[in-house]
Amino acid sequence: MPIRLGRWEIDIYQRAIHLTREPDPHCPDCSGEKGGWIAYGGDVDWDECACLDQIRTWRLPLWARRPYPMQEPF
Repeated sequence: MPIRLGRWEIDIYQRAIHLTREPDPHCPDCSGEKGGWIAYGGDVDWDECACLDQIRTWRLPLWARRPYPMQEPF
């Protein structure tokens, strides 16, 4: 289950943490809808908004943990 903080979504996995930035809700072009239908010549196609052109997902790898040595507690 992801954790949401404003425009950021944090997913925690066993081997990595993924940080994702959602689109700007105040974007004048897409209003936070991630894109729209744009006419190219005589054809209409879906295109992502410029507010998504930057890298918006980061993966932070977590190091493997060494096994805890099983020793007697005394």
